[in-house]
Amino acid sequence: MLSKVITIAQQKGGTGKTTLAVHLALAFIKYHSLKLAIIDTDPQGSLGKWFVIRSDKKLPNDNLTFKTASLWGAQYESKTLKNDHDIIIIDTPPKIESDARPSIEAADLVLIPMAASHVDFWATGAIVDIAKKANKKILIQINRANQRSKLISKTNDFIRSLNISSTKTIIGHRQIYASSMGEGKTAVEKQKKSKAVEEIKKLSEQILIELK
Repeated sequence: MLSKVITIAQQKGGTGKTTLAVHLALAFIKYHSLKLAIIDTDPQGSLGKWFVIRSDKKLPNDNLTFKTASLWGAQYESKTLKNDHDIIIIDTPPKIESDARPSIEAADLVLIPMAASHVDFWATGAIVDIAKKANKKILIQINRANQRSKLISKTNDFIRSLNISSTKTIIGHRQIYASSMGEGKTAVEKQKKSKAVEEIKKLSEQILIELK
């Protein structure tokens, strides 16, 4: 049993935290035969709505556990879930500031999604500081990106200025990520081969290397 916790956190809303959480979870299950738990700490409850749709449609959840918790409660839930799950993913709300500390302290890896935009640059520093103070491994994920954008290189420069690592895989701004969520699914279930599937599979492989 791997028994690792990934906390997905970002101060700014709209960076794709929930979409990234469920796509990673299903990729870990499909491509790596792992047992996953996902914890929704966002009062908006988007992750929970996705799981309800999934359950109502009787889609397979054999290796997937869903829980809700407060940011403080996620620390307790993740400790319990580590007993019989390979990976626990904590999805956090935006604008969490110091309240993020318990969910970050529970993490073996803090994954911070950000778009290639100056607004995201401004929002990212605070959550990085919290994770650094907790002495946690941090990975920046460039997410919802136009890969031809000139801002990609500026984003990489910004990440290097923070003296932290980023993943090698850029997740594109693709329709399939959002549309599959509305069906209680993910791109890796809807499509056998696509750029989206390739991105998520590669990302899951890299994160597993970081966790071991």
